[in-house]
Parts: sequence; structure tokens; C-alpha cells
Amino acid sequence: MNKSGLVLWVGFMSMAAVGCSPQTPTPPATAAKVSSPAATGPAKPAASADDNTWGTYLSEQGKIHGKDVAGNPYIYFIPSGDTPAAITRRKDEAQSIPTAIGPIVIPGSLLVLGGPDPQQTNAFVLALTKTIKPNALHDVVVLIVSDASQKDAITKAYASTDATLRFVAM
Repeated sequence: MNKSGLVLWVGFMSMAAVGCSPQTPTPPATAAKVSSPAATGPAKPAASADDNTWGTYLSEQGKIHGKDVAGNPYIYFIPSGDTPAAITRRKDEAQSIPTAIGPIVIPGSLLVLGGPDPQQTNAFVLALTKTIKPNALHDVVVLIVSDASQKDAITKAYASTDATLRFVAM
């Protein structure tokens, strides 16, 4: 299993364990399709931490800020740096996510995007909208774990996708 698959599997299993407990669904935010959960949560790992540590961190953020999401969580770790491995991983993730929307990431799902470098994460999240079809993320909560520097631009870019965006500052 490659690292990306392992991170997704660990995140999925962690979220699945939380999803097994009975919960009362909370209606999603509908006004601006953007909700801002509280900025509490686990401590941000070091930028040099391994993929498993970052996967666990993103999974914990998903547990905290996606409690009202009844569907499956999908966690995508966005690596930082300009190494060939990091560039290839970001490229693979950018191809994987739009392909997963519809058959895998369905309405009611939680899509968690984050990584150690907020600028690269924000750039990735913004570029991703160019390959996502209009209304493809209807009733999907997209949790962006980064910083708020591009919140307005990201909100505007995702408007046509019909996603419900949530932002969590690291």
C-alpha cells in the first residue's frame, strides 16, 4: 500500500470508529454555504512530521469539525516542498480527487484537505476547482485545514461546486 493509500485508510478507519456512535444530525449551514467551526483541536504537527502523523492530525480535525456529517470522510494530505516526490504526490492527489467525486465522494461525505504548508495547501485547493464540475460537491462538506489568508478566494472559487466549505486554522 502506498503512503497516500495508507494515510487515507488510517483516516477513514479513525473516522469510521467515530461514525459508529449514535449522533443526532445537525442541519448544515445554508446561508453562505460556509461554516466556521471553533478553532480548537489537536496541536499542529511539525512540518517535517511523517505522513502518518499528518494523516492522524487531519483525521482528528475531521472528527472535531465534521461531527454533523453523516457520510464517510475522505482525507487528502497535501505535501509541502518542491521535491520530485512532493510534486508528484500533489499531482496525483489533484487527479484523484475529481475522479473520486461522484462514485466515491458522494453527498453527505466529508472531504478533508490539508498539509504542513498553508500556502501550498491553499494553492492546491484553489487549483483543484478548475477540474471539479459545477454542482459536483452538492451536500459535500469540504474541510480545509490551512490558514485563512485565501478564505475569500477559495469561497468564491468553490461557489460553482455547491460545496459547503469549512475552514480550520492550523
